[in-house]
Amino acid sequence: MTVTNREGFFDAAMTLLAHEGRSGLRLATLCRAVGVTSGSFYHHFGGWDGFVDALLEHWETVDTHRLAELADREPDPEGRLDVLKHLALTFPHEAETAIRAWAHGDPRVALVQERVDEQRRRVVADALVAAGAETARADRLADLALAVLIGRQQRLGTTDVGELLALFDEVSALGEVTPAGGASGGRGAGRRSSGC
Repeated sequence: MTVTNREGFFDAAMTLLAHEGRSGLRLATLCRAVGVTSGSFYHHFGGWDGFVDALLEHWETVDTHRLAELADREPDPEGRLDVLKHLALTFPHEAETAIRAWAHGDPRVALVQERVDEQRRRVVADALVAAGAETARADRLADLALAVLIGRQQRLGTTDVGELLALFDEVSALGEVTPAGGASGGRGAGRRSSGC
């Protein structure tokens, strides 16, 4: 299939990253996957650096800014936590694993990876505070949720989203809070912790 827009290049790149890692993301392979010549690639991005910058910006926008925007539409704090948890299940987990590995050798990718992690952590912490958690506790629970996401993505093989959901539910059980931020034996505000 011939795709001639930037989105097609991004989709193909994320697929290549998911299946072959960073080493599989090469100009010729990408153009073949998109069904275009390298001329089309250069027309859209100017060169490899322009493409990498655009790909990282696209990933950050689609899978991080979208997270915040969709969560903010939910007025109920507990509902917002559920939205975050379920949105985290839709991330391109295998591609994100490759991006994280790529970040170890490329400072430009590392900068975006760090920004994505911090934005996701902040969105979760803010949602937990809105649900009644004290700020310090919300920050720790958000760190834990992000660690669960990253840890599950880093395991070999395809990320099992059912298992990831179960892990987020375990974090939820740890995150039960009352509006004052104390531990709750029952169903307190913020019971549902979220993914990142």
